[in-house]
Amino acid sequence: MQSAGISLGVRPWTIADVETIAAGRATLEFPAATRAAVERSYAFVQAIAASNRPAYGLTTGCGPLSAHRIDPAARQQFQYNLVRSHAVTLGPAHPTAFVRAAMAVRANVLAHGMSGVAPQTIETICGMLKHGLHPVVSEIGSVGASGDLLELAQIALAVFGEGSVTLDGGTRPAAEAMRNCGVEPLVPRYREGIALINGTSFHTAGAALLLARAERVADAAEIAAALSFEALHGSTEALDAALAHARPHVGHAAVAARLRRRLAGSQLVRTDCPAATQDAYTLRCIPQIAGSVSDVLASTRAVVETELRSVTDNPLFVADEDRIVHGGNFHGQPVALALDHFKIGLVELGVLIERRLARLLDAKLNDGLPAFLIRGGPGVHNGFMGLQYCCSSMAAENAVLATPASIHSVPTNANNQDIVSMGPVALRHARRVLDNVARMTAIECLAAAQAVELRAGRCGTGTAAALAAVRAVIPPLTDDRPMTDDVARALQLIDDGSLQRSVDAIS
Repeated sequence: MQSAGISLGVRPWTIADVETIAAGRATLEFPAATRAAVERSYAFVQAIAASNRPAYGLTTGCGPLSAHRIDPAARQQFQYNLVRSHAVTLGPAHPTAFVRAAMAVRANVLAHGMSGVAPQTIETICGMLKHGLHPVVSEIGSVGASGDLLELAQIALAVFGEGSVTLDGGTRPAAEAMRNCGVEPLVPRYREGIALINGTSFHTAGAALLLARAERVADAAEIAAALSFEALHGSTEALDAALAHARPHVGHAAVAARLRRRLAGSQLVRTDCPAATQDAYTLRCIPQIAGSVSDVLASTRAVVETELRSVTDNPLFVADEDRIVHGGNFHGQPVALALDHFKIGLVELGVLIERRLARLLDAKLNDGLPAFLIRGGPGVHNGFMGLQYCCSSMAAENAVLATPASIHSVPTNANNQDIVSMGPVALRHARRVLDNVARMTAIECLAAAQAVELRAGRCGTGTAAALAAVRAVIPPLTDDRPMTDDVARALQLIDDGSLQRSVDAIS
């Protein structure tokens, strides 16, 4: 069900706005004030075109072809050709949510009134989103130099009524689907083609969606950590506020405070920490490590939300000042670097999870728990052994994916784009890392829940709520069984926020 609309060009968008639109819970609104700004910009571009004044991508070619003037009679064809030539993406398709988010973010860029497009450009995108017409965009394409040229061109092609879209679960020719839904394809008369493809809207939109999910996963990972803390009889001295005060990183203090609150009343934790029995770093340093990840997510949010209120186009048409400003606002470096930082933070969160899981399952390290967290005759039951293999595999894959994409520039476009951001590559890797860490978090939730149930003693208020939420949908492991479905159900609890809400309601 769709909620009230989200207005274009009126206020800065948030991560939550992008996620709401991507999920189909809101429509886009094109208010009168925004339309007026777009119309002024469009009139300015029309005047420039009539005067034959040099303007990149309007009266001239693009990239290394920018020295070539485009004859007025050929300008419409040039816009079509620009999109058609760039609409080539390869490999598996991006999720529909990514495509919806990118369409909305690009419409919002154009709604700032600095791109000189016809108002119908925005109306067509809004109509496509309203009717669930989603261009097919594959994962492999752009290098994040003039932004996401190939992915956005795939969207622009459908806006022009060409290429393919998905509708009601099937794939259809864009022209046919738009006709059936009553959406008029756009005819690019001036610079609508270049304006639709020239910017960072695809990997920015994808980053917004990844961040929204990552914040839920990180919260769930703290809950799983609290359960493991109890299961391994961790000392709460490591969570003392004095430690955070002495080293005042924001994330450290926040994570320690949440752990103290969720563990309040627990009979399973220790309240002292003799020097001879200090906990392993996987417990003792949770505030420092998970807190650092929290800080990384906060810094990523700041970059992405700045980009969401930015105009990433070239050139910019400043109608009120009669100016055309050529520059590099399309370059993806800010978000590419943020995505690389983001994925490295998540990789470290996964390392922390995997190491705690190993400790929970190892009878030499888990302080009296049965090997692999299952009771029974020695050698007869294997318990969580298989899930540990999965977790180790994902940790190894994440280590490979942690290599920053943004430092691997490969020049393109006849060396016109001689340094590129690889933001779309960083997005693709970050999504895979997040998928892995979400599954790893689900596995720790299952293992830690099993472990605390094998202990004698009362859980904390928050951890008791977490245990109840897990057990409401997943039974304990009393005999060996394939656990694929268990992980899927735990992952659903994390992704829909049920686990986190159940804990927050209590603690």
